[in-house]
Amino acid sequence: MKFKIFAVKELNPQQRQQIAKLCFSAFDEDPWSQYLFMQTASHLVGILDGQIVSHALWTDRVFTINNSVKLKTAYVEYVTTDERMRGKGFASQLLRYLIDVLTRLEYELAALQPEDDHFYKKLGWTYWLGDLYIHQDNSTYLTNENKIMLYPLSIQFKDLLLNSTEHDTICTNWREGELW
Repeated sequence: MKFKIFAVKELNPQQRQQIAKLCFSAFDEDPWSQYLFMQTASHLVGILDGQIVSHALWTDRVFTINNSVKLKTAYVEYVTTDERMRGKGFASQLLRYLIDVLTRLEYELAALQPEDDHFYKKLGWTYWLGDLYIHQDNSTYLTNENKIMLYPLSIQFKDLLLNSTEHDTICTNWREGELW
């Protein structure tokens, strides 16, 4: 499988259609018809025999840890593989490649809201144990009905994140649609 990264505007109609089909099959939605912030997403695709068979995207967010440490965060979404190709390790390969890319791009943290936490755990992702907050306008509110998983990309923050407790906090800005 070969990997390729695209900004939304770089995708041709055939690629957009292939990605939409993958995402619709897995999530019942495609990644750009939902929310405006998806128009600035970066897409990582896995290509086999000229076809996109695996996909993930990320958007830029800033996570503030414990009201003090701001981390450049890649928020990962729409991780999927063609249903006929599942179970062959394509999504695992894609995510390992994504972690390498995000590290080279100097992100400090990757985050996502998992549908299958077992899959992400075996790749080294861990649940955030503390509280989650969203900042909107002049208000900040608790969103503990959500759970996110993290992958530290910067060595200096690895211990901070891996040793987090239920007393720690993450806060990020509001966005339309799914908050996390």
